[in-house]
Amino acid sequence: MDYAVFRTRTTTTTRSGGLLSILVRLLAVAAAGIALLAMMLIGLFVVLPLLLAGGAVMCFYLRRRVRQARPPQPQDGVIDAEYTIIEHR
Repeated sequence: MDYAVFRTRTTTTTRSGGLLSILVRLLAVAAAGIALLAMMLIGLFVVLPLLLAGGAVMCFYLRRRVRQARPPQPQDGVIDAEYTIIEHR
């Protein structure tokens, strides 16, 4: 049976890791941390305010469109209606 752990290990060297490999791993972890921090800060200070502003603008725009689609209400409180007179004989 062949496991993945046996394939990833090299059999030519028996060193547990030198200073260079530890330094490369440390730099890789630091670069990944810096990239993750940069993505988080960009998302927090750029993307989130844009989403909030876009949502507010869309809310005001849709409210204005709904008001325009409704028929105008009389300002004096009088109901404007049409009446049909039916004569009974």
